[in-house]
Amino acid sequence: MRLTRYQWIIAATLLAAVLIIMTCSGALCLLWLSLLCSVSGLCVGLGVSFPQWQLFGKSLCRVQTERKLVALTFDDGPDPESTPALLDLLARRNIRATFFCVGERVVSQPELARRIVAGGHAIENHSHRHQFWTNLLAEEKLEADLAQAQEEIRRVSGRTPAWFRPPMGLTNPRVFRVARKLGLGIAGYTARGLDRRADGPEQIVARLQRGLRPGAILLLHDGGVPAARLTATVTALMDMLQTEGYHCVRLDELANGEENR
Repeated sequence: MRLTRYQWIIAATLLAAVLIIMTCSGALCLLWLSLLCSVSGLCVGLGVSFPQWQLFGKSLCRVQTERKLVALTFDDGPDPESTPALLDLLARRNIRATFFCVGERVVSQPELARRIVAGGHAIENHSHRHQFWTNLLAEEKLEADLAQAQEEIRRVSGRTPAWFRPPMGLTNPRVFRVARKLGLGIAGYTARGLDRRADGPEQIVARLQRGLRPGAILLLHDGGVPAARLTATVTALMDMLQTEGYHCVRLDELANGEENR
């Protein structure tokens, strides 16, 4: 079995700790052990926060391609205030996107979920309840949450999600184990707009543009973002992408037949 980067860090940390204990003693030993634990903890913490590190397993954060294709993805919906306006805009611009939906919001907004699919967009799993501590749940409870989201999204929309994006993008070994059990890939991102802040469209688009490259996965939100700001941001983003010669596709279309990194 191939070790993950997280497992290599743990093994290297244990080996280094043994060497430190064998070669020094007293206060110097404690100093080196404290430094070792701090560095290892920092690496793991960054790996939890940034899926691009691929610390616990493979996350789809970008697709290796020379074509100017990007996947436009939206989290936390469907939102009855913002998602309809976004869908109208995408339809006018003939853009297909990927929606990472919260299961209980799909249940409360079934027509919106069906409208997402009818518009040619992909609908994927973003947990059932999307709580702050979702990624910290015990493995059995995490599996139950993701499985419930899978079932509700399938029941309401007629589509079974193939990808799971963890709430807030945070990962850990349990997330990967549960996703594998349910046959889900883990979706990360290349660049995110941090659009839940009260920033203007120009600032949000500038963040995304800094990470723009062929095969990029761009992360925005339709849930919890005012409709006017969301549509202004997406309009500015699509204008920028068009100027740069990029074409938007669904995540599954981007990943199909390509090698992710």
